[in-house]
Amino acid sequence: MNSIRYPLGALVCWLAFARTLPPVFRREREPALVALCASFGCQGMYLAMSTPTHLTGKLFGTVTWYNVSVQMWIIAAIACQQVLLIHWLHPREEAPVRARRRLALLACVPLAMAVLFELALLHGHPRNNFAHPREQPYFVAYQVVYLSAFALGKAVVAKACWFYARLTEDVWVRRGLRTAAVGACLDLVYSLGRFADVFLVHRGWNPADWADITRTCLTVGLTLNTIGWTAPLWGSRVQAASAWWADYRRFRRLRPLWYALHRAHPETSLQPAPRSDLFALWDLRFRLHRRVIEIRDGCLALGGLVSPGLAPSPGPDGSEEERARWEAARIAAALAAGPGRDGRQGREEDTNAAPVSVMSPDDLDFSADVRWLVQVSRAFALTPAARPEPERAVAP
Repeated sequence: MNSIRYPLGALVCWLAFARTLPPVFRREREPALVALCASFGCQGMYLAMSTPTHLTGKLFGTVTWYNVSVQMWIIAAIACQQVLLIHWLHPREEAPVRARRRLALLACVPLAMAVLFELALLHGHPRNNFAHPREQPYFVAYQVVYLSAFALGKAVVAKACWFYARLTEDVWVRRGLRTAAVGACLDLVYSLGRFADVFLVHRGWNPADWADITRTCLTVGLTLNTIGWTAPLWGSRVQAASAWWADYRRFRRLRPLWYALHRAHPETSLQPAPRSDLFALWDLRFRLHRRVIEIRDGCLALGGLVSPGLAPSPGPDGSEEERARWEAARIAAALAAGPGRDGRQGREEDTNAAPVSVMSPDDLDFSADVRWLVQVSRAFALTPAARPEPERAVAP
């Protein structure tokens, strides 16, 4: 599992590091941005160094200085996140002083870890598996210092991220901070499991049963933390891509109705009808507006040529789907009764017919109108009276 889990997590962290490194140099090394970039690098180093099992050893095997250095990268990442939050939550004049104090305090953690591990080496190489904490008192103290700093740091990060997420109005900053808070909470599962490994073994706790769970929580937590911190950088692009895809699907789904109206009244279109919409990838918003306008113009050109044999329109209690099907039937009947299909007789008999509606029955908002016309177009495509179109391909 580690050969897959850790490299993937490290890849996410290094990608985030590479993404935030250029802005660091463009913004004259803004402290918060430098701390953010450094935290990604430290997390990536931890996950990358945890991958080679021949260096890190088994989870419950002999502990070496290599293992200690790996864990110190986590402490460095927590320190960077603390500095970042301080610069976010405090005034510009006060933040540097607080950040230096916090760094001085956190610097005591790796120093204490190094001293305690050196003392533990006096009794032989420490091992993660032991029957009772009294067997390796210095290594147990080392674990307590490391895990306490880890748990306290992650708890502070989770609380600060969740609190600050309620204050911001930027949707992607809010989502990112909440994602980072969830990641920090998952990291706490790792610290709780490791505390249990140290203090509950003599009570029957089997660390091997929970090793995969704790390490998976740590890897997923670090990954979510990285994704959350970088969400403001890529969130707007994801939102723009999602909006483009939604517009493209609507554009394709409007084709059956638009094509039938275009064939009946080609003068309503600015350009000749394309054979397919599959490659309408540029200026999509403009194309969507043009298609909606041409559908409206085509419906207006039909006038009131509607067969009186249609079922009465759904009442106010009718569903929107029923109204869309009835509207599609009106348009299909108007197309069938138009010029070239005994239109004179249709005009003489349908004197009481109302013009074909082209707008949403609820409001005149463009987005609502598009949604309404998409429903009408889908119903029109299933109407028996609708004229067949070659290559009528509607996006799912």
